Amino acid sequence: MHGSNTLGDRLMPALVESWLKSMGYGQIRRTEVSGAVTEVQAVRDGEPLIVEIGKRGSAAGMQALIRGDAELAMLARTPTAAEQSAGWQLGELTSPDQQFVLALNGAQVVVAQANPVKTLTFGQLRAVLSGDVRDWTQLGGRGGEVQVMCGPAAGGLNDFLASRVMQGSAIKGCTRRFPTLAEASRAAANNPQALAVVELVTPVTPAGRALAIADGGIAVAPTPTNLRSEDYPLVQRYSVYGGQMMSALGRGLAMYLISPAAQRVVAGEGLVAMTLPKAPTEEAPSAGPPPYREAVAGAKRLPLSVRFNLRSLSGMFEGGSAQDLDRLITFMQQPQNRGRTLAVVGFANADPANKLYPTIASNDRADIIAGYLAQHGIVVQRARGLGAIRPLVGEGDAKARERNERVEIWML
Repeated sequence: MHGSNTLGDRLMPALVESWLKSMGYGQIRRTEVSGAVTEVQAVRDGEPLIVEIGKRGSAAGMQALIRGDAELAMLARTPTAAEQSAGWQLGELTSPDQQFVLALNGAQVVVAQANPVKTLTFGQLRAVLSGDVRDWTQLGGRGGEVQVMCGPAAGGLNDFLASRVMQGSAIKGCTRRFPTLAEASRAAANNPQALAVVELVTPVTPAGRALAIADGGIAVAPTPTNLRSEDYPLVQRYSVYGGQMMSALGRGLAMYLISPAAQRVVAGEGLVAMTLPKAPTEEAPSAGPPPYREAVAGAKRLPLSVRFNLRSLSGMFEGGSAQDLDRLITFMQQPQNRGRTLAVVGFANADPANKLYPTIASNDRADIIAGYLAQHGIVVQRARGLGAIRPLVGEGDAKARERNERVEIWML
């Protein structure tokens, strides 16, 4: 398996070792062949097995998969249209059978508790990082210089910000750089004039807090539920991709990566795991649009949002959501949840040319999920479509539609 250094450096070797142990392998040994290659070696019944983990980047991983030099590719992003076109012979890479979402990370913006600013838009964040905004009054604050605390100049976070936020602008607004993101986070928490953009897994001290971020829609805070549901706009998926003809051994590893045992390893490495909690904790909102409050009254939110891929030939759900539905069914079949019911609430993208579309589409999405769950013996007490009242992204291209057209799951 080849690809992202972020995945290949620590996380994937730990996952591979756990997988080998689960299959009865012993004499497990990790060897750094070079700065770009790690080998995990093991033996079972006298037969050796070597898993080669190449760490030359997501693009290199996709190239290796397309050439046939690797069976699995590790990506800290989704495959580009050009990569999917070049790898047409691999099958439908975004299908649940070929995409395995194993962890989440991303970015958060940390400020001091004393800072009055609560939210930032993508445009404001981009202007801060590019150096175009230098005073807090431009962000709704009290005034004074915006001091940007930055971590190392190289790394996966900067690549993510460049692709997700900056739109071609360079990150040149740093006031001060620190050797680690944790130090940058602490510096921002202790300075009311400062902010720091750090990873989601970077610790935030009690003196600091993370801002809600708006990508043209509602501002979403990086709470555990919003992260796990991927409603927060600065979430980054870590995934493994394989061809439709991968071997039984390769598919076995890929399937293991999304299993509960592997997800415990993911959590142990400090990343956001894909498992569902033992019980939902987020209460129904007391504010917001009345139809939304009515739809979820008396319920608690489960930390997932189901999204769709209606262009797919292999299924209607996008890869990560299909895996989440499997987890949801297992969750509802646990003894403590038997007899509990669900509310499913659909949302859609706004369509200025067709005012009825959001209502029709959101109801269709809610009904699809309700029907799917009913087929597995799970009772859905409420299924409602609420149109475009809570957009995560401003109306626009197909990517906005993919983000906005979603179904929330609430437990009654």
